[in-house]
Amino acid sequence: MEFMRKEPADIICPMITPFDAEKKPSREYLKIFLEDMRNFGVSKLFPMGSNGLFNLMTLETKKSFLTMMQEEAMDFEVLVGVGSQNTEEAVEMAKFSEDLGFTRIVLQPTYYNKAEQSWMIRHYEAVSNSFNGKIYIYSIPQLTNSRMDMVTYSNIMDSTGKIEAIKESSGDIRYFNEVAANFSGKVKIYQGQDDLLLQSLIMGAKGGVCGTTNINPMALEVYLSYVNGDIARAIKAQKQLNQFFKLVNEYPFPSMTYAVFYKKHNLKGRLPDPITTMEKIVEPKINEVINMAARTLEE
Repeated sequence: MEFMRKEPADIICPMITPFDAEKKPSREYLKIFLEDMRNFGVSKLFPMGSNGLFNLMTLETKKSFLTMMQEEAMDFEVLVGVGSQNTEEAVEMAKFSEDLGFTRIVLQPTYYNKAEQSWMIRHYEAVSNSFNGKIYIYSIPQLTNSRMDMVTYSNIMDSTGKIEAIKESSGDIRYFNEVAANFSGKVKIYQGQDDLLLQSLIMGAKGGVCGTTNINPMALEVYLSYVNGDIARAIKAQKQLNQFFKLVNEYPFPSMTYAVFYKKHNLKGRLPDPITTMEKIVEPKINEVINMAARTLEE
């Protein structure tokens, strides 16, 4: 697969956390992962999101991994996930990120307790007051148990003055279209579901935050084909991406992505407790994903 690169693709990898056999972030494994990203042509990384299993990491582990990122990945544009179940920890992570030199953070509403719209505004204002860089609003209502309405988006943008983008990952294309229609002229809008990338670009998305880029750069091909005006190629690439996305998600998210990364590089990694799914994925399925990724790169 030959990519048509006129400029870096606005495709962000919501990256895995390369855990070792002791379930700790590994500097060695991170270096291997970053080399994959360079080979794929991915230049933007989003650590400590849902793919990164941030919710299963202690505050100490998050800070340790973020320090590794600062030391190993500064040739990338890094958007730090600072999401938390409570505002106080999100504020602390935002401050820590800025102290390390990061200028962009990604923040979703608090979760478990269903957040009211007023809670969301307070949450974003508190984090904004502690951070001088730019903020990406992360909409993922299927995991936070609350959906931000259009007035709340506007209020957060107006009250903070620091919102640069919205990562909309609901999977609800009607809701995505509403967000894009209201705000694509004010901030960058990113699609967070790989199988909706092309139609979201058509509806005004700036790019995508695509989890499959952890193991396959096909989303870049969709994006680059589209922005270069080759719609037929973009459609073909999106169809391939949809098949790959479906295969990866046959097992509970994001276990297959980790299994493929470890298998591809012959690494002994394990996911944090209580996740046990990865050990149950049969090897033929892992090989099927690896082989499909290899085929798409050759086409």
